[in-house]
Order: sequence, then C-alpha cells, then structure tokens
Amino acid sequence: MLLIVALVAVVAAGGVFLFVKLTQGGGEEPTVAEPPVPTSVAPTTVVPTPTKKTTTTAPPKPVQSVSPATYNATHRLYKTGAMRTVNCKQAKTGPGNGAQALAYFKTIKACLDRAWPRQVAAAGGRFRSPGLVVWGGTVNTPCGSGPGRSFYCPTTHTIYMESPSVVSFYKQNPTFGRMVGSFTVAHEYAHSVQWMTGLGEAYEKLRYDATTDGQLLLSRRLELQASCLGNVFLGSNRGSYGITGYAYQMWLYDVNNSGDRPPYPRDHGSTTSHGAWSRAAFASRNPASCNTWSASPARVS
Repeated sequence: MLLIVALVAVVAAGGVFLFVKLTQGGGEEPTVAEPPVPTSVAPTTVVPTPTKKTTTTAPPKPVQSVSPATYNATHRLYKTGAMRTVNCKQAKTGPGNGAQALAYFKTIKACLDRAWPRQVAAAGGRFRSPGLVVWGGTVNTPCGSGPGRSFYCPTTHTIYMESPSVVSFYKQNPTFGRMVGSFTVAHEYAHSVQWMTGLGEAYEKLRYDATTDGQLLLSRRLELQASCLGNVFLGSNRGSYGITGYAYQMWLYDVNNSGDRPPYPRDHGSTTSHGAWSRAAFASRNPASCNTWSASPARVS
C-alpha cells in the first residue's frame, strides 16, 4: 500500500499499468491487488504535469568498514528504537484526480520529512528530504523511463509517484485508494532512507557479483524492507492518520495482497512475505522489525 518501492505493474480493475525497469538499485512499488469492494464508477486515467521539485545529487553515503552483507545485516538503523509519532493527518481531499493526487502525496511526504530525520541520524546517515515528482503517462529519469509504477531514483534522490493507478483505485473505493496512495509514498520514501543510511549502496555492491537468482533474492530483501519501513511510519501515526476501522481493513487487505504476480519477476516478494513484514512493522513501529538482510530465504520468498 505503497507497497512500494522501486515498483513494476499495478493491476487495476480496468487494466494493467506497464512495468518500468530501473537501471540501478531497486525502488519500484510492489504490485497492488484490486480493491476488494469496487463501486460502480468506472476508473479514469489522469495525466498530471510532473512537479518540478527534483535534486541532482545523490545523498552522501556512510562509510562502510565491513562487508556489504554484514553491514546491512547489523545496521545501526535496527537499534534506533520505535519511531515517534509526528501526529500525521491525511489530506482532507483524496486523490480523485491528478491535481488532488499531487496535494495528497505532498501532505504525507511532509509528514515523512518530520518522522525520519531522527532515525536516519541515529543510524549514522545524513538526512536530506527527497524530491517528489508526480506523473502520469511516461516519465524520463536517470533510472529509467516509460509507463509504469511509482519508484525512487537514487541518482536524483527523488520519488516518482505514478498517479493514474491511485486515482483509479480511489474512484472505485475511496478508502482503499487512500490507503494505497499512503502506503506507496511511505514505501518509496523508505527507499530514500535505505540510500541515506548506506543500505542501498551495500545492496548495489552485493548485487554486482550475484547470480540471476541471487539478484532476485537481494531485490526481495530490499523491497520487503522498504515496505516494512514504510509501515513503521504508518503504524507510528495510525491514530492521527485514521488507520482504524474500515481504513485499517483496507490497509490490511492491501499489504496482504501486494507482491509478485505472474508474469513479473520474483523481485519484490510473495504476498505472504509482504503481509508478514508489513504487519510486524505496523504493530512494532520499530525498524528492528525490518532486518530482511539477516532473515532466512524462506522469510523473503
């Protein structure tokens, strides 16, 4: 519900949004399940103009004095404690069109900008708010181009939010659309946290010499961790953000039904794995729940 990441094709009630293949790192959103209770309103596609807030340099990378595998498995982020609430609230207007989606995404990003600095600093990184671009149709970036899903690009330190799929979900089921949009932003923001703290750079080093199957396993560790960290944020603000009652059921449906789906590669994790890491993070509100790098392959299947 972001799920996301860096991430591929979003299966909507009316069709499929094609996958963007990034040239480096991870960072796309996971595949999202259809809304459980669609309304009779047909989904529409909105193509907003991208915002112009971008940066041109990647965040500084912490010094790594151990192997990349050990670095990620024993990272200081897991010892930073539970995330403190920033009393984040949802935008009153949901993502019903391109302009509203931009406003909705900007609101939750402002909350994330307040929530993550303490954790990033305690983990040894230097916090820099990532840029945000909201787009529809196609987008050109150093990390890839073309139609597809939302993703984070380390080169520009920017989150690229694809809005038409979220708008479509919102028109079918407003509560589900809100939860998908909120999770997606939180997931992609978590990718920026991975790169601000050195986890992302270590992933790239590990991936360089890995086999094809090994690269997929590493990608699943990266993506499942991003979903986990995104839900640390949502869990810490669940009261003020209103993830209770029916909204909680829609959040739960999203995280339990997002993940790799045929014919896409096994690079984000199964729906079972995605749900398990997401639920644990939401309950604990602690990055200690998100050490996918030391987990057994079965837990990141």
